[in-house]
Formats: sequence, C-alpha cells, structure tokens
Amino acid sequence: MMRAFEDILGLLGQIPLVDTHEHLWEESHRIGVLTEPEKYGRIAAPDFGILLSHYTDSDLCSAGMPSDLLQKITSPSLSPKEKWEIIAPWYPKVRNTGYFLCLRESLRLLYGETDLTADNVESVSAQIRAGIQPGFYEHHLRKVANIDYCHVNSLEGEVFMKTEMPDLLAQDLSFVGFCTLDSWRKKAELADIEVNSLKDWHKVIDWCFEQYGPQAVALKNQMAYGRRLDFAPVTAGEAEKPFERLLADGKDLTADERKMVQDHLFHYCLKKAAEYHLPVKLHTGYYAGHGSMPLERVRQNAGDLCGLLRAYPNVRFDLFHIGYPYQDEYIALAKQYPNAWVDMCWAWIISPEASRRFLAELLVTAPANKVFVFGGDFIPVEMVPGHAAVTRRGVALVLRDLVEEGWLAEADVPDMAERLMRGNAHDFFKHPARG
Repeated sequence: MMRAFEDILGLLGQIPLVDTHEHLWEESHRIGVLTEPEKYGRIAAPDFGILLSHYTDSDLCSAGMPSDLLQKITSPSLSPKEKWEIIAPWYPKVRNTGYFLCLRESLRLLYGETDLTADNVESVSAQIRAGIQPGFYEHHLRKVANIDYCHVNSLEGEVFMKTEMPDLLAQDLSFVGFCTLDSWRKKAELADIEVNSLKDWHKVIDWCFEQYGPQAVALKNQMAYGRRLDFAPVTAGEAEKPFERLLADGKDLTADERKMVQDHLFHYCLKKAAEYHLPVKLHTGYYAGHGSMPLERVRQNAGDLCGLLRAYPNVRFDLFHIGYPYQDEYIALAKQYPNAWVDMCWAWIISPEASRRFLAELLVTAPANKVFVFGGDFIPVEMVPGHAAVTRRGVALVLRDLVEEGWLAEADVPDMAERLMRGNAHDFFKHPARG
C-alpha cells in the first residue's frame, strides 16, 4: 500500500531539520531592542510589522505598494491598526505567494491564527512582543519548527559573529568583504594590522581565518549580487598596483582593474578554504528586494561556476537558492561535479512549485546526498517556523509523487526522509560547537 501524503508528512515532522542558512540577529540583541533600540541599530518594531519586514515586503512592492510605505509598516511610530490600514489594500494581492504562505504558517504555529486581519493585528502584535524574552529562539526554532540547529550568516558582525548560542546558531565566516574591500579599515583594525599593500591585506585575511576559521561552519559569499562569478586567475603581482589605488580611493580604477583585484582575492580565499577544510557557500539565482535583478547576469552563474568547480576539486561548494529561476542547470552541476552541492535555502518560499519540481527532478537525476532541503534565510526568527512547515509539505509532496509514479520504492521513503531532513547536512558540515 503506497504511503499517503499525511503519513509522509507525519514522518517528516518527527525528524529535526538542519537549517543551512539564516540571517538571525543574536537573541539578546532582539531583546535589547525593546529597551535600547539605538544601541543595536534598526530592526522592525516588535509588532505584526516584523512579519512584513523581510521578503514579504518585496512582494508588496512588486504588487504596486509605494516603497516609501515600508518604513511606516516597520516603524514603532504607528499602531498595529494604523499599519493595517496601509497594508489592507495590497494584502489580497500578495497572500497567494510563497512568502505570504510562509507568513500564514508562522501565524498558525506561533499565534493560533490562520491569517492577518483587521480584527487580529493587535492581538498578534501583543503576542509577538510578549514572546521576545530569553529562550524564545529555542522555543521558536526547536520546539515549534523542530530544527536541530541553524547556520547563521550574521549581518551584525564585521566578519564573524561570536554567538551566545553556539549549539543552536552555528556561524558562517563571511569573506565577501575580503574580496570587495568593503569596510576594509574595520577589518584591518579588527586584526590590528596596518594595511598599505596587498601583502598586508593578505595578512588581515590570514588573521581572520586563524581566529574564526576553526569556529566557523562554512564560508559565505554573496558577490553574485554585484557581479558575475567569472573569477579569473590573477596573480598577486598583477593585482598589486590596482589594489593600492583601490585602497587609496579607487575612483580612477577601471571596471577591469577592480575585477582583477576581486578575482585575485576571491581565489586567495578559496585557497584558505581548502587549507581550513571549510565548505564555501555561494549566493546564486534570485535577488532579494525588488526592481533590481539583472536576469542576464543571473543566468550566467551556473556556467561561470564550472570553472571554479574544476579549479578547486578539493573545495566543497554549497550553491544557494537552487539558482532560481535557472534551477535545471544546478541539477546538472550536482550530477556532474563531485564537489557541487545545491542548497534549497530560501527557494521554497520564492516558489513552492518550482522547488517541488526541482527536488523531484534532482532525486531521479543526481546522487541523493547532493542537496540540502532547508534554510529559512530570515532576519526575524518569527518567520522561520512557517518556512520549515512549507518545506516539510513540499518534501512530503515530492516523496509521495515519486512513490506513486514508481520512481522511488515505498520502502526507501524513511531513509530518504532522514537523508533530506538532516542526514546530508550532518555528513557535509562539521558543527564546531559539537566537535
């Protein structure tokens, strides 16, 4: 007798997920914002607007809502009722998307509501604020979402966040700034190294790897937001002069010279990845936000990655977001290259249907160990349970369909479920806090 969808979903619900990508603030900082917002920087007010502060806000703008209204939605200066009046005309136009499916699932799991309405925005807001207290990450992530642990690419730290919760929030080492020189002075100060040359900058990078490499779960880079992934081999001698001019002010650098510096430093960091045996997470595919994505460049990512995969056979690459909307190419990469894995972080809420098709096709095409099925990719922890629920539903649909269509034996479902939910991630990543 073939497994029913409900049976498979129940099985998946019992298996803790490994969450391979988040941008979560430290829990103590979320709590601190309640009384000292100026100390921790800007995050959405602790009301229902926080559910509309990441990704959901992009769909609202894509639907036509003026972007200047976003600040009002997340501001502490308006009441929940006033915020709902702003959103109400747009909400029916967006609630069909994956982002808002995720929102509604979080509402259901955390606050006992099936949707946002004029009648409940105040009570939901009160529950959100009351819930921000010591232990709420453990509650939301482990108790509600049944997540084993999360990988966090912190947007708070300069390079690496020394988390207060290492067992729950494993941390990525961000190396994008090493390559672009964004905030280079802060990184130099962190390492206490005066930078006057490319050799000095190498020392800063070396210091960061020495300090944070052993504590990191992986390296993370999102340079695909600003350029192609066509990193050419550039020697230190070739990069030295343009680097020094870039260090000065960079105003007279050509695009080709800037690319030379970035290419050299990117390759330098990949060599460090090999040295420290750290996987490399690369953003690919869809862009966060709205009105800015150059699809012609996004489409080139998969082809550009082939050169890196061949050049660094001993470096394991975790390719993010299934490369959406060009996900078929990433199945081919996972099938062709022993050092290529594909990560479904964010993908389930970008497009639940595309993600379902992607996973079904991958599981009959590439080795089953070459995919990680979940990463919430959120700043507000309140949205993660909903994303985990969407993921479990999507994986259950895939496994049910593969069994019904004869591509997967019913007896293989439990092992495949275990592999997808956590087995692949446990095999691939070393959790620094657990040894």
